[in-house]
Amino acid sequence: YVPVRTTLEANLNHYLNNIYDKNNNNTSKFILELFKMYYYLDGVKKFNIDKDLVKFSRELDDVREKKLGIVDKTFVKKFCDLVMDDRKRINKYIDSFDSDDFYLEINDIRGKDVSDVYIRTKVSIPKLYSSYAIRRVWNSSLILENSLQICYYLLNQMILRDAIIGDFSCRYLVPFSCSLFSKKDKIKRVLEIMNNDLSRDLISLKISYSDFIKNKDDVYKLMKDGFLFSVVLDDTFLKSSRSDSVLDIFSYIIVNDSEYKTVRLANKKNIIYL
Repeated sequence: YVPVRTTLEANLNHYLNNIYDKNNNNTSKFILELFKMYYYLDGVKKFNIDKDLVKFSRELDDVREKKLGIVDKTFVKKFCDLVMDDRKRINKYIDSFDSDDFYLEINDIRGKDVSDVYIRTKVSIPKLYSSYAIRRVWNSSLILENSLQICYYLLNQMILRDAIIGDFSCRYLVPFSCSLFSKKDKIKRVLEIMNNDLSRDLISLKISYSDFIKNKDDVYKLMKDGFLFSVVLDDTFLKSSRSDSVLDIFSYIIVNDSEYKTVRLANKKNIIYL
């Protein structure tokens, strides 16, 4: 699949018309006419209910009557009601992920195709606590583990919204806590949030090189299960004599400091310099 137009609807029309032109028969044309009903049911097409939806419903009703012999005077209303009910249910489901207390901070780090994602809180914290104390609590293993669940939920909501309009252009790097490896039930609940092909294709779990060395067997297991990882190079990498070929298993190699820009990384193509 190679996008050739600016919208999902335009791309679908392009490829459907190619299929019709290639087959050049009445059956493929008929399928093409009926297939476009899914543009409305699946949220592919933005529409005005009075202008676009009613017009298409009448066209679809005409196809049904002339080519299938189905006469149903109530079809236009029933199809419009079905589309609107479907749209309400989709929006209700997606909106159910919204949070009044948390939001995602998303930073583009390699053009528009890779973004760094962090969970942030809207909760007001009393000023009597220092910034250091707040960061220390926020980054403690228990708080971090729980915040990751919220982060993954909100990110999946955003990915779902983008998928509905056919936008799969961005990959997301999200924090991951290796302390979860010792909590089998909890890590299962956390990763279940991303247990679908789309999320596992677009989301990469970010860990430090030192954490990878300490937990490499667990990381390898999750990789075999289809989860992607990115590695943040640290002092452990600088001091390591290991072959740098191990870095090839990661989606991205993240370099935070100029001293890591060594000849060791010269042949790596998946590097992100921050």
